[in-house]
Amino acid sequence: MNRGLYFLCSLLAVLSLNPHAYSQQLTGAGQVATAAGSNQTSMIKGVDNIGICVRDLRQAVRFYQDLGFTKAYENDRGVTMAAGTAKLFIFRTRQSNPVPVKRDFTLFQNPLGIDHISLEVEDVDRVYAEAKAKGLVFNGEPADQTWGARMVSLRDPDGNNLYLLKWLKK
Repeated sequence: MNRGLYFLCSLLAVLSLNPHAYSQQLTGAGQVATAAGSNQTSMIKGVDNIGICVRDLRQAVRFYQDLGFTKAYENDRGVTMAAGTAKLFIFRTRQSNPVPVKRDFTLFQNPLGIDHISLEVEDVDRVYAEAKAKGLVFNGEPADQTWGARMVSLRDPDGNNLYLLKWLKK
């Protein structure tokens, strides 16, 4: 299995877009266009990592390993997990009774804040089958989306929404 999971192209592109570009649109296959004639250089190079606060560090590490991540670094603060260019920093909460994350898979009914992580994979169906065989529970089966990707969704042990997707070519 190709273990390279990549962040959703549009997430990385949006975070590194020129702030002076007024016209940004998805051009297909996950590519983002910026305003013509813009010669400004963005100071943001990309996303270094996404931090995920968890109740049970061991359980979370095992979950992300089953999804294809490997431990890149570990210290007393937490564990950095990596797959392809994606890096997650997983750390344990110090709250005694943390409130679980409550987000729906339908984007627009959720509270403010970061809603989900989309991971681009080479083959959604294969990653789905292998992760399901390891005991991961999905919200459904992979399906082609009207907006141009094949996708499946799941939650990590703490309720964070994750999407595995592959952009479809038209």
